[in-house]
Amino acid sequence: MGISGAGERRESRGLEILVVDDEKSIRESLKTYLNHCGYEVRICSDGESGLAAFEEQPSPIVLTDLMMPGISGEELLEEVKKKDPLAEVILMTGYGTIDSAVSAIKSGAYDYVIKPFKMENLLHTIEKAARHRNLVRENRRLQENSLNVLRAMVNVLEHRDAYTAGHSQRVTEITVAIAAEIGLPDEERELLVLAGPIHDLGKIGIDDSILRKPDKLDANEYDIIKSHPEKGIRIIEPLDFLRETIPIILHHHERYDGSGYPHRLREEDIPRGARIMSVADTFDAMTSSRAYRSARSSEDAYAELRRCSGTQFDPDVVDLFLELAEAGAFGNDGNTGRSPWLP
Repeated sequence: MGISGAGERRESRGLEILVVDDEKSIRESLKTYLNHCGYEVRICSDGESGLAAFEEQPSPIVLTDLMMPGISGEELLEEVKKKDPLAEVILMTGYGTIDSAVSAIKSGAYDYVIKPFKMENLLHTIEKAARHRNLVRENRRLQENSLNVLRAMVNVLEHRDAYTAGHSQRVTEITVAIAAEIGLPDEERELLVLAGPIHDLGKIGIDDSILRKPDKLDANEYDIIKSHPEKGIRIIEPLDFLRETIPIILHHHERYDGSGYPHRLREEDIPRGARIMSVADTFDAMTSSRAYRSARSSEDAYAELRRCSGTQFDPDVVDLFLELAEAGAFGNDGNTGRSPWLP
């Protein structure tokens, strides 16, 4: 693992690497070599000091030994990923710990190198990690831009009708509050955070004369309204990162007894997120004024949810919602306050 052939120091790459290893000779060799390659390098002698250094100043790339006294490389990986999911962690391991390294890859490490290794091979791995990090960052930027466009479309939709302003945000907050009470895994709650603000996106393609009609809709107009979940998913289908939200958005108007739309799903066949959102969506709709009626009181809305529990709504979701309401989780407007899950 010497540095022969490194030559003169290359131009700075503007990227810092945190090296954590309990062997001084390896730390020093890596620092010298990677400095020559244009990287800024910090070195630490154990997992504890490595974690402290990362907490003080996160590094985009962490190169750590796997087997160390105290905090192991795998434990350091876990803590680093908690603090910065975009940080790339490369593990250094001896022959006897390959299984542990593979396990760490599954936990989020970018790659591992086996000791003793050639510096050139390690550099290649570091360069790939840096490129991967940049791609992930760019992909997230593009995703956020796409979400901002969709949210802007929803804002346009809701401001076409003063009665629906803020509806999607309130539905999202109520949905996430119920999901948290149920104890849904983080991944499912994150999907609800994504799906909530755009669950009515398909209404952007429905004429105002129908959306804002002050009288009862005729059969044809009601069919047009019922098409909005499918219209919505046609808009988001090209966006891969939103693909898992499609079942929630598509089925949030299904009914527990199978009489809903668009596919007349019933009970457990309705995606869990859609069953939760259905309760939140209906509650907010009932407690908000519309062109064709005044807002109902929260108490009336609670009574209606109880009446339709087991027919329109999942009874377990209704029960949890009402428990939250009784505990004062929702104000008169259904707003829960800013959820830590919301962007």
